[in-house]
Amino acid sequence: MRAIERTICRAVLILVMLGTIAFAQDLGPDPGGESNGDFFVSENPQDVEDILDQLVAPAEESVQTLQELLHPANTNSPRDTIISFLKLTQRYYVLLRQDAYTPEDAAELQHLYDEMQWFFDLRNVAPSLRQDVAVNSAVYLREIIDRIGLPPLEQIPDREQMLAAVQDGYPSTWKIGSSPLEIVRIDEGPNQGKYLFSEETLETVEDLFWQVRSFPYRTTSAEGFYQASFLTPNPTLQSWTDGFPAWMHNDILGQTIWQWIAMVSLFALAILSIWLLSSILRRLTRSVTPLARSATLLLVPLFAALVSYALYDLIGDKIFITGMVFQTAVYVIYGMALIAAIIFIFSLGTVMIDLAAATEYAKRRPSDIHLVALGIRVVSIIAIIAVLLQGMRLMGFSLATILASAGVTGLAVALAAQNTLRNVFGSLMLLLDKPFEVGQRIKIRGYEGTVEDIGMRSTRLRLLTGHLVSIPNENVAEMDIENVDERPSIRRTFNLSMAYDTSLEKIQRAVAILREVLSVPVDAGGGEAGAQPSRQRSQSGQEVEERHPNEAINSPERPPRVFFNELTSGSLNITVTYWYSPPNYWAYLEHCQMINHEIIRRFREENIPIGNP
Repeated sequence: MRAIERTICRAVLILVMLGTIAFAQDLGPDPGGESNGDFFVSENPQDVEDILDQLVAPAEESVQTLQELLHPANTNSPRDTIISFLKLTQRYYVLLRQDAYTPEDAAELQHLYDEMQWFFDLRNVAPSLRQDVAVNSAVYLREIIDRIGLPPLEQIPDREQMLAAVQDGYPSTWKIGSSPLEIVRIDEGPNQGKYLFSEETLETVEDLFWQVRSFPYRTTSAEGFYQASFLTPNPTLQSWTDGFPAWMHNDILGQTIWQWIAMVSLFALAILSIWLLSSILRRLTRSVTPLARSATLLLVPLFAALVSYALYDLIGDKIFITGMVFQTAVYVIYGMALIAAIIFIFSLGTVMIDLAAATEYAKRRPSDIHLVALGIRVVSIIAIIAVLLQGMRLMGFSLATILASAGVTGLAVALAAQNTLRNVFGSLMLLLDKPFEVGQRIKIRGYEGTVEDIGMRSTRLRLLTGHLVSIPNENVAEMDIENVDERPSIRRTFNLSMAYDTSLEKIQRAVAILREVLSVPVDAGGGEAGAQPSRQRSQSGQEVEERHPNEAINSPERPPRVFFNELTSGSLNITVTYWYSPPNYWAYLEHCQMINHEIIRRFREENIPIGNP
């Protein structure tokens, strides 16, 4: 069974690494995360002159070559931004109109998705949504431009003209005619000096598209771009969806009815598959150890995270959900992945704690295992917070706002739970300082008993009466603790009183008798050097050494002490002190009883009275 548990734990560690890598990967490049400070040479309009002319006066559409499209987006001036934008969107339109994708087409599409993010100021857009927002906005923007047109190319300012205008006191912005579509110069961050479509353009481009959708095209180079991008699935599914009834291709909130059905079905299938896996694993692990069961159930949140990743790919790339519906679906998917990651990390910590507790070292040093468990739990909480912050950042929450809110919330929680926090720190101090360990007998706060557990909030003590006492760790850490089990021996001191009319000879004889009773007889091996201990046969027939009981109180460092020490007002007193080792309390009581019997027997044999008459 232990071999099975080790195998499961190794598999879990491998899955942890894979799951962490999969979760840490971003679903799209972050335009704000890389430096793009080098400026390109101004765009050559040669290959898009026809399209530009059509936007001023209609003409035939032109087709760009793939080699030119592999250059990064050029946004060094409004003119460069417009020309580069037309190139990329035109190629994207051509690819969407194909009946099938080759691997090269899929790679080029991903390149175009990446490039479109460099045309827009996406600093305030969630990283997980930047690619989708950029691609959707590019489609809306191209549809608008193809309808409202552009001024002649020479009227679109290049970089030198924009720099000159700024020096003359004009703003570093340029609008397409009288529309709200605006290209602005970015003055800070990694895109500093670039000319991108502004945040206001991103906010208004979709509404503006619906306002001008009924306008005629001034160029048919990308006619039906919206239909091809939003309402047409991946070419691998298109031949299949073309056979659907006409009503399933109706548009609801920018998605066809069949896309709605497919998306809802995928979510339902994902939830059902997670539930089925959980039920099957729980049923299969009924008869295994709790550790193996917990390790096996780690597959459930890991599977949920992988399902979330698959959902994102299927919904965004295969059935082509777009726009606000896709953004909402992304939030749900990221929420599923975050919950799965949190459950996985917490459960993994529990498995690691159980694994540490099952070792032989844990049986020898239980306090160390408590400290290891506390450390694992703290690391788990820190990992959960890091994953939660990263997930919320990808979902668009401001990290500064999150940290500020966390600070205020943390302060409120700390004030409300200050007693609990003090107990947690108290438990940490106990585990680090180790004044006692689980299983030891201690005296504290008027209680005496055996330590059963050192928890996060309290220490549980089993009293000699059998009662269980829980003492808050805050109090335990501040109290004087007497660790009974840490004593090297049990010290016993008692006094024998004798009447004043007892003769001096009898007093001397009493002291001698007490020393004899406490000594090890010579024939027991403790009286003379070189004497051999007696031996006897055990029930199994093996010869074992028989030790005299008084050897427990006759160590060379601390031999028994007997003295006639006091002349009290009512009696003469003889004091006896010895140390019993090892400090086994019940064996000590047995020895005390034996010593008491022997003293009474010897004193009566020699007619020595004990106590006052």
